Amino acid sequence: MAKHERGLRPKKEIPPDLPPDTETRVTPSQNSYILPILGVGGALLLGGAFFLTINSPSIEMICRQVGNCQRFNEDANKAQDLFKKAEDSFKTAKSVQDLVVASRSIDEAKNGLSTIPDSATELVPPIGEQRTKVSDLDKKIAIALALEQNADKALKEAISKIANADKLNRKPQEETEPPDDAKKRLNKPKAVYIEAQILLQGIPNNSFLASVKKESLKQLAEKVKDLDGKLGAVKALDPCVVNPDSCKPVDPCVTNPSACASPTPQPVDFCEANPAACQSAPPPPKCPKPTLFGPCSPGY
Repeated sequence: MAKHERGLRPKKEIPPDLPPDTETRVTPSQNSYILPILGVGGALLLGGAFFLTINSPSIEMICRQVGNCQRFNEDANKAQDLFKKAEDSFKTAKSVQDLVVASRSIDEAKNGLSTIPDSATELVPPIGEQRTKVSDLDKKIAIALALEQNADKALKEAISKIANADKLNRKPQEETEPPDDAKKRLNKPKAVYIEAQILLQGIPNNSFLASVKKESLKQLAEKVKDLDGKLGAVKALDPCVVNPDSCKPVDPCVTNPSACASPTPQPVDFCEANPAACQSAPPPPKCPKPTLFGPCSPGY
């Protein structure tokens, strides 16, 4: 039997084609080949980046003509998200501020689609269809926003007029008013209340403020009714209402008939008025010798 020494490992067999003490390592001669290769690769990368930076406008122009830029897809997707946000805000809007948010979103969507050329044929849905949808929603939002802004303005003006009319409707304390002054004072707030009513009636029934409009008109009707009652009471205190004959203007001819009587005409002599008509005709001339013809003829 072969004897084995304890604590000793058998030596590895060395391939016959390698020397016993040779290790695998990069020699200086091999480094001289690797460094130039790495340098050329880095130069190519830097040159490519520089080329893309310098020629990016040209590349983008080519991309626009072909119509398949990745940026177009990104802009279109962003515009679609903004369109959906505007559509949801418009459908669920309950105030002017909600419509303002929808309007801003649709404006951003329009701006995003405006950067995409018509040649972008790779978009789904097509760019033309997206623009049409955005434009239609933009019109609806604009109409609704204008309606609500006008309604809001009318309501604020009506509220201001009601407050002013309420001040005018207060009776001065510890003052006695003649009926004419009271009527003038009460007619002023009534006229302002009617102006407020006209403003509220102009608010459409499909407005967000329709319920406020209805309640305000009801309150105004009660205020005007109250004023009419006060004016009726003032008229009852007016002596001209109780006894209209006492306020009629008095005809001076009734109190002094002789002052209004016309003078009696005196008779006028006709001859005095027309002396020429009353003069007698002159006597005919005397004929010294009769003639056959003329005034002195026998037959004349």
